Amino acid sequence: MPRAYTAGEVRWTLLTLLRRNSDLLLALVLTVVAGYAGFSAYGGIRFDRERIEVWVAPGQVQVTGLYHYRNPSYLPALLSLGVPFPVDADHPQPTACALSDADTQGDALQPIFPGTKHGELRFRVLLMPREERWIRLDYVQASRVPRATYILRTTRGWRRPLEAGNYILHLCPGLELASSSYPVAAEREGRTMTYSFARNNFYPDEDWVFSWRDAGTVRASGSAP
Repeated sequence: MPRAYTAGEVRWTLLTLLRRNSDLLLALVLTVVAGYAGFSAYGGIRFDRERIEVWVAPGQVQVTGLYHYRNPSYLPALLSLGVPFPVDADHPQPTACALSDADTQGDALQPIFPGTKHGELRFRVLLMPREERWIRLDYVQASRVPRATYILRTTRGWRRPLEAGNYILHLCPGLELASSSYPVAAEREGRTMTYSFARNNFYPDEDWVFSWRDAGTVRASGSAP
């Protein structure tokens, strides 16, 4: 889940962008005016909805995240965001990652070209007055153990709960859910098991951690699923 940067980091981003692209001069001037008018450095952009879909296959996790941002002010706002990944000894950095604008159905539109700082993926969102925007993140990550994490606690950095969050997990044929840190509803779609949960007014105090197991092994051992 993306995290908000501090006002100082956003000012640094604005200056860097200005050096690279003079077309942002107007946005910079208006943002400074907004600052004098009492707005925050990133114009009060709201992160209010997300839809996360995860596909698990042996040794691999694929994630598609849809994030909704809106600018409630009458001035443009530029926000710099970071994308932290759940990396550890069993889960290396993603091997593939893509960012794009998205429509309301979640289909990718024009790509967003991110940068990196201190090894973290970063991208910039410019929203015009009263504009709403969906951002789509896709990544593939290896998993050396039958367990994975989706980071949720970065929502708290926005200092307000999500209006709505939807979270969906698909396990490929032959796998079934072993555990989930959030209660989920199960549904079979053909040979694929799907698990999901949804929250309104969601201010998570823990990440979503889930694990899976080989369904055939479980049945052969005579254990309960």
